[in-house]
Amino acid sequence: MIKAHKKKTMTLSIKPLGGVGQIGSNSTLITHGATSIIIDCGILFPMESTFEINYLIPDLSKVDEEIEAILITHGHEDHIGAIAHYIEAFPEAQIYAPLFARELILEKLSHTRFKHNIELLLPEFQVGDIKIESFHVNHSIPDTKGLMISTEKVSMLFISDFKIDQYNPHERLFDFEVIKEHGKSNRNKICFLDSTNILSKNLQTPSEGSVRKDLEEIILNTTGNCYITTFSSNVHRIQTVIDICHEHGIAVLPYGRSMKKYIEIAERCTFLEPKGIIYDAENKHVKRKKVILLTGCQGEMRGASSRVTSGTDKHFKLKSGDSFVFSSKAIPGNEKVLAMLYNKIIEQGADVYLDPMYKIHVSGHPGKEDLRIIYDLFKPNHAFPIHGESLFLQEHCDWITREKLANESHFIQNFDKVLATDNQIEIIPGEETPPLLIHGNMLEIERSKISERRKLASLGSVYVSIFRSRKIDIELSFLGLPESADDYKSELAEHIFEITTKTKKLSDHEIVEKSRVFVRQFFNQKLGYRPLAIVHMH
Repeated sequence: MIKAHKKKTMTLSIKPLGGVGQIGSNSTLITHGATSIIIDCGILFPMESTFEINYLIPDLSKVDEEIEAILITHGHEDHIGAIAHYIEAFPEAQIYAPLFARELILEKLSHTRFKHNIELLLPEFQVGDIKIESFHVNHSIPDTKGLMISTEKVSMLFISDFKIDQYNPHERLFDFEVIKEHGKSNRNKICFLDSTNILSKNLQTPSEGSVRKDLEEIILNTTGNCYITTFSSNVHRIQTVIDICHEHGIAVLPYGRSMKKYIEIAERCTFLEPKGIIYDAENKHVKRKKVILLTGCQGEMRGASSRVTSGTDKHFKLKSGDSFVFSSKAIPGNEKVLAMLYNKIIEQGADVYLDPMYKIHVSGHPGKEDLRIIYDLFKPNHAFPIHGESLFLQEHCDWITREKLANESHFIQNFDKVLATDNQIEIIPGEETPPLLIHGNMLEIERSKISERRKLASLGSVYVSIFRSRKIDIELSFLGLPESADDYKSELAEHIFEITTKTKKLSDHEIVEKSRVFVRQFFNQKLGYRPLAIVHMH
């Protein structure tokens, strides 16, 4: 008698590459059998301590799998910003994205050497052994999707960024049907959900529609120009401003490159209606009341908000009677920079409007009661909080346990591997893998170079050129030192001349090293600290 063999169940493997224990660099590797896909490919914005590098990305050299597809959930930079790096690492992978994200990606790639076909993310399709269903969720950028990843034994719900908004006039309602359907299943149900607002006092995130009243009052009560700064990607907020201005015959002037870009792409994709009241900021013929939509809501040095508030902008100058509206929330770490902007605005006689003093901003992420709706519909066996700092993830786990929203909750970190099959879960701790620092033209910069930048920024530098031909000549130049340091140039040059002309013959390398050490010691005595010293022999 021949015994029938049970078909071996393949394991679903989920490994976050970024976006866990941090806000940014969102990327998740999923493997089932011979099929591997990646969800999102975002950047992590740098802290001040990295000295003006462009961004950080996961170390993709640690991914050994052959990637068949990259799925994009929405068009925020922390989900698409590293797209060119992923194309370079996985050139054969097919990329799927919602319409708005697709257009943003193609615009981004047009400024690089990379060209790639971007397919639209369909409601349902198959990649190898993995079934994918996408569905609409609410967020602070149009056309955001949640994903259901299915295998024969596992349903995996993945929504990294979302809110539930039942009153946004510019966006359709959250589509719960796919979640409801899989919630009835007897499969092993696992979920990965947004933790950004888990500590928020707002148990339910307010609707985008709730900001209109206060924005309208501010605009109408402003006697001069009304400057409004918000995230350029927040197309729904921009549409609210346009609607108000259209109703009251006010001109809207987008100002700043990213603001113009998002408006142009959103209009092309029919996610924004300009209503015939948008004018170029350089148009001198717009004499009626104006609302100027500015980039730089986080006080970025090159943003339009910084230029206008500092008085250096060539088109707009603040004056008494103007108002300046920050229709956004300060990203942690930007508070001091923004406080300086507020001061500059007040000092020039304009009025400042901030959230939460006025209802002019709402989050794009879920409060606890929004999350509860998803958990109650899906009824997961295992929950894995994502998209948040480690403190947020732990609080999310504890809340799930207290409220009995899943059989188990799990705290995971980047590069941990979650293995799911039937009703079993195994978590394999990953090796700590620091992200790569990217600067300039998509180039990696080593961490040791950041240390050099820190010293240059805090200590200044001394450049010594020693010329040896018929006679020895010493040239000195200082960067970042007090002007009074110039008084020491002659004395320093004499000492270096002595080192160079010692009776004991020194090699060029020895002269350079002795001079470098001497320069640092010399200024430590004169200034109280050691600047960097760079010595060249010619």
